[in-house]
Amino acid sequence: MTNEKLVTKWLEENTTGLSWTRVGNDTPAVKLDRLYINRSEAYEIRDFILRYYKECKLKHKAENYAITYKKIKSYKASEKVKSDEMLEYLSGLLQK
Repeated sequence: MTNEKLVTKWLEENTTGLSWTRVGNDTPAVKLDRLYINRSEAYEIRDFILRYYKECKLKHKAENYAITYKKIKSYKASEKVKSDEMLEYLSGLLQK
């Protein structure tokens, strides 16, 4: 299974309240260069996780997705956040 499918499957099975704006099998292509991350849109979270794991060389597994998802949702939860800011924040946590 590809990393894209692993992340998508994990989000589908372990989150609630995310918007899946596509119908049926219409899965959008991964887009890694979004200016902002919409944390209510499942596909945007998927894309961000894929970028983050690739850039930080993290292992794709359910335990890691759970930790990452919690951090994505909690960082400046009530604010609009740029993808690069979120990436910098999460990368910084890895170095501590």
